[in-house]
Amino acid sequence: MESQDVPHWIALLQPIADDEWIIAHRGSEWLGLAPDLEEDLAFSSINQDKMGHAQYYYALLEELGEKTPEDMVYGRSKEQWRHAVVLETAHGDWARLVALRYFYEVFDALRLERLSTASWQPLQDGVRKIRREEAYHLQHFTTWFEMLATGTEESRHRLREAIADLWPLLGGLFLWGPSEHFLTAIGLDSLRGSELQRSWETHVAEKMRSMDLPWPGALSSPVLDGRLGEHSPDMHDLLQVMTEVRRSEPAAHW
Repeated sequence: MESQDVPHWIALLQPIADDEWIIAHRGSEWLGLAPDLEEDLAFSSINQDKMGHAQYYYALLEELGEKTPEDMVYGRSKEQWRHAVVLETAHGDWARLVALRYFYEVFDALRLERLSTASWQPLQDGVRKIRREEAYHLQHFTTWFEMLATGTEESRHRLREAIADLWPLLGGLFLWGPSEHFLTAIGLDSLRGSELQRSWETHVAEKMRSMDLPWPGALSSPVLDGRLGEHSPDMHDLLQVMTEVRRSEPAAHW
């Protein structure tokens, strides 16, 4: 890797790592609260996978000169996080969680597909393993999405409400911050937001049509751009919980 490319790889990896960590942490809040024991175990396993993926990306960032994975998770202010705002929002009911996770897993699968061509070999090697695990995550939440869409009148109503609630925020997934020029520098133009969004909309629209769910229309840019460090009050509350133990004894090694 050329030294001039280091900032470009950091700009790529930090949003991805933060996305994975925050969605996993939010998911972990459902431990013991999933619809049944089988789902509780499955969802816990999925969130552990996500945290493992985030740790892998944070470890690569440390190799590039960033903080340790521990400090990246527990030692940053709200403004230093680069995940999409939709991922930090409180989940509400199970239907909202399912809708969010389905939409995110489709997005993540598309992102990983393009990441698999990265010229940096350590990243390419890690993504190969991560994709195998993520295929199960997508399958899991696709199944739940279909069950709610074709289940009872109430489940379908709640899913439609969840989709309407999430839709104004989902555009934030496809942003990369102030500029996408760094993607050209490292040969990953296929990760440009417009390209990812086009593929995502094609996939999701087809699924929603097959479930007879109304298409809400084109995604818009969110009011807050998490890729620029702009976050909601939900993120403040999340960080307070997530860093509580670390803040009780900052000098300790956790």
